Amino acid sequence: MDRLCEIAEELREDPVLFAKTLLGFEPKPYQAELLRDNSKRIAVRMCRQAGKSTTIAVKAIWFAVTHPRTLTLIVSASMRQSMIMMDKVQELLGRMPRPLQRLLIAKMQRTVVRFRNGSQIVALPCSVHLLRGYTAHLVLVDEAAFVRDDEDLFYNVLYPMLSTTDGTLIVSSTPWGTDSVF
Repeated sequence: MDRLCEIAEELREDPVLFAKTLLGFEPKPYQAELLRDNSKRIAVRMCRQAGKSTTIAVKAIWFAVTHPRTLTLIVSASMRQSMIMMDKVQELLGRMPRPLQRLLIAKMQRTVVRFRNGSQIVALPCSVHLLRGYTAHLVLVDEAAFVRDDEDLFYNVLYPMLSTTDGTLIVSSTPWGTDSVF
């Protein structure tokens, strides 16, 4: 029993071990560095098909499982892109052994995953008006270079929603122009 508690603690402390053991995801060194980064503000700029969205989806799952009663928001330039990220989250959760899925997940819907520990991962469209009102612990902005009105979004919506929780913002994208906050 003591060894089981030790393993649970190791999985809680190390998102890379969590990814390998529970999700069957073997991160490359740069992905492992991102998974282990505990910074409150993270900007990820990578080329296309480098695995940034998958890595961030792994981080969202690890965070939700290891931080009870938290809200993680997935925001992208379009609802379709937010759903692509949610598909990655759900595909990764589907890799878990069924008994573990039943133990951890209360309900999986198209845009929301509810965990038994009270945490949620929610995919939303990138709209200043639709995002207002949430208080989040982790916000993932995928394809941030393509977000319209990004200055308004970041400074008037995302930063305030994270301020009361001292939450984390992870912003990722491929490089695209120089006229955005990203």
